Amino acid sequence: MLNWCCARSETWPPLAAGELAKQTQGSMLWPAAGREIVSVDADPILSPLPHHPGVLLIHLLDRCNIACEHCYLDALPSGNKLLPVELVTRSLGEAGQFGIRTIYLSGGEPLLYPHLPEVLAYGSRNSELELCISTNATLIGDAEAKLLRETRANVQVSVDGPEAYHDRFRGSSGTFRHSRKGIERLVAAGVPVTIVSTICRDNLVWLPWLAEWATDIGAERISVQPLFQLGRGARIPDKKLSQTELCDLFLQFSDLGHRYRSRGLRFSLVYKARCFLLAHPCAAYVCEGIHCHRKAAKEIKTLVIREDGTVLPEIPTLDPRFALGNLHNATLRELVARYFAADYSKFQLLCRTVYEELMPSWTSPIVPWDEIISLRSWLFDG
Repeated sequence: MLNWCCARSETWPPLAAGELAKQTQGSMLWPAAGREIVSVDADPILSPLPHHPGVLLIHLLDRCNIACEHCYLDALPSGNKLLPVELVTRSLGEAGQFGIRTIYLSGGEPLLYPHLPEVLAYGSRNSELELCISTNATLIGDAEAKLLRETRANVQVSVDGPEAYHDRFRGSSGTFRHSRKGIERLVAAGVPVTIVSTICRDNLVWLPWLAEWATDIGAERISVQPLFQLGRGARIPDKKLSQTELCDLFLQFSDLGHRYRSRGLRFSLVYKARCFLLAHPCAAYVCEGIHCHRKAAKEIKTLVIREDGTVLPEIPTLDPRFALGNLHNATLRELVARYFAADYSKFQLLCRTVYEELMPSWTSPIVPWDEIISLRSWLFDG
């Protein structure tokens, strides 16, 4: 995000056995897009860092009730992968050990996950956790809205433009109407709603409409993410914004943010600023150790759990070669510790190689860094 926030972090509590904790000196966990996270036994050479909350993204399943044209996870109604509920709750229970305070529950469509009420109830018992559901809202009835309110969940709902466009882009007639009704139920129940819009060449013109519609329906925020060439999005490369169109998107977004601030609508953009990446390589997952302003030798900004139990650093669509491991084989805590001790260098080499190749010649003020790293991860032979 353009308003990336960097902060510092303190020592993670040692592991029970003590040995893995010793092996992870100088390592940190750090969150995505403007959110701060944890450290793991900071090296005494590096300054002790104060503690901040971080992010855990959990993909509960790969099944969805619609088939969006661009879905980067390729979710479909026929999806059959389901993360066992005991692995979900175990990971939620471990989250506090890393200083994680924000949990995103996604899919597929998380409302199709049969154990969602149990997961929400478990997570809401920890008053320090912020729960957020990413959904198309078509399955939100009064009971679901009540559950989300009682478990203190925030909700992100995908809306990409007026009804005709949205239904076509989301692959199902009536999707817009059902999503609108779901949002209305959430707002009436007092559940905070963020509208998430994927912007491409077809709907860039509808950005002012989206801002007005989000305000009228009672959303608190609108978050815009440009179309990525990942998953099914790779099949529609002609719809991806050009660098010039990305700059136009940013300028429009900035103007709309100022215009709607007095009406209570906040804005966020899922991209990174070139100037910030050049000044702070850590934002591109390139750790500089004692040369970093946060003195981090290793770090993870976001922990991602996929629907098959695979745990990834930062980006859900990375090649599994860069995974920490799988929850079916070890706890989240064990995977993180072993990753910092033995496997982190592979991801670091990927990010550093791409950074050194790309950033000196990159001319646009905004960079689709996660998309770039994801695509390169499948081709990287370093």
